[in-house]
Amino acid sequence: MNIALIGLGSMGYNLAKNMVSKNYQVNAYEKNKLIVESINNDNIKNLCLLNTTKELIDKTPSPRIILLSLPANKIDKCISDLINYLNPKDIIADLGNSLYLHSIEREKLLKDHNISFLGIGISGGPRGAKDGPAIMVGGSKSAWENVRCIFEDISAKIDNKSACCYFGSAGSGHFVKLIHNGIEYALMQGLAEISNILEHAYNMDNDLRAKKFEEILKTQSSSFLLKITSEIISAQNNNSQYFIDEVDNKIEQNGTGIWAIKAALELGVSIPSIYEAVSTRSLSNNFKQKSKVNNNDQILSEKIDDVEIPLEEIIFFNFACSLYQGLNLIKKSNVWDFFDYNIDDIFQAWSAGCILQGDYINFISQKYENHKNLNFEFLHSLIEEKCSKKFKLIREFNSNGIRSGLPCPVLSSNLAYYDLIFSNHKIGETIQLQRSFFGLHPIKSKKDDNKIKPYWTKL
Repeated sequence: MNIALIGLGSMGYNLAKNMVSKNYQVNAYEKNKLIVESINNDNIKNLCLLNTTKELIDKTPSPRIILLSLPANKIDKCISDLINYLNPKDIIADLGNSLYLHSIEREKLLKDHNISFLGIGISGGPRGAKDGPAIMVGGSKSAWENVRCIFEDISAKIDNKSACCYFGSAGSGHFVKLIHNGIEYALMQGLAEISNILEHAYNMDNDLRAKKFEEILKTQSSSFLLKITSEIISAQNNNSQYFIDEVDNKIEQNGTGIWAIKAALELGVSIPSIYEAVSTRSLSNNFKQKSKVNNNDQILSEKIDDVEIPLEEIIFFNFACSLYQGLNLIKKSNVWDFFDYNIDDIFQAWSAGCILQGDYINFISQKYENHKNLNFEFLHSLIEEKCSKKFKLIREFNSNGIRSGLPCPVLSSNLAYYDLIFSNHKIGETIQLQRSFFGLHPIKSKKDDNKIKPYWTKL
């Protein structure tokens, strides 16, 4: 396959550099003249820039794969422009953060023109794109077999395995990527909440918090996100000011978290930590409100050295619960006739190169190898093995944050998620009786499925 690439932003350009480093010839088009000028100055061998999409197609003989590294809202227009130039043996691959439903529609459109389509989720950011990303693929199986060597060559590797998987029908690769992003939101915010509690409830400065996080990098709770968090909270500018004290607190988002929530609602799957993380990003527009909560009076009186903080277990518990919610959503999506996921493949795709990568996910993947069933018993076994001896302290850490007036919606939602599943309570029974009372909704016995008819059902 001959390679044509449209879009040389930070992701597209670094993917191109990755490909040419593996001895592939890449013809490319970028409409932004400033980007083109900068790339020309780099003078990269085997990367040829063309002036128009028509020139790009003419320069790249068929059979060819046209890689689209563009914003999601630019994909359809680009495909429309390309259709008349392509041959039946050609492949269009969307490498952006597209909605999986759009990928399904695009495959149908291109199939009518005898052109193959691949929807490919790429994780790892620009650095991952250059050095080896995680790659999640859906679309034409025959097209994938023709080009898989390219993507396996440029993908991240661990234990001689590529973090590159084909998941099946169009949309499947982008669905895995959007759930990956939803989990990513939850893990990022979980670490931010933990850092905030350590700072304000335990009186730890930036450097001490960074040191505490660095220590966890030597454990099975280690991750890429933990590594960069340990770095950024102590990073300073040229004037010795901490970036964390300067940066604006409005959180941007690209929409994939919202799509994950919509899918969960449609499938009836609970993903509370992902929801809370997305909700916080929306609420961050209001973070600049004048503080009306005094959270400076609740700093623990004990010396830091005298307080046991099971940081490894706190991080693992929250990572495991958030990861499980996302994986469970992928598993439940198999009820749709266009998806048929194997959880082992998800673990492989996320094993290296992506934002979720880390020792924690490798540990969970190894445990899954033995369990082979993604159910609540599997989640319970993970938490029991890693956190049971410190569970009271995990709760105390969360409680200290709340008592100090510190927001911790992701940490709290993970505890609530776990307790709703594994503790004894009468929440379900109470709500069922409430519904019965005001709506006369039928209820049944938990013992034998027989209907229960309380006195208020007799009008």
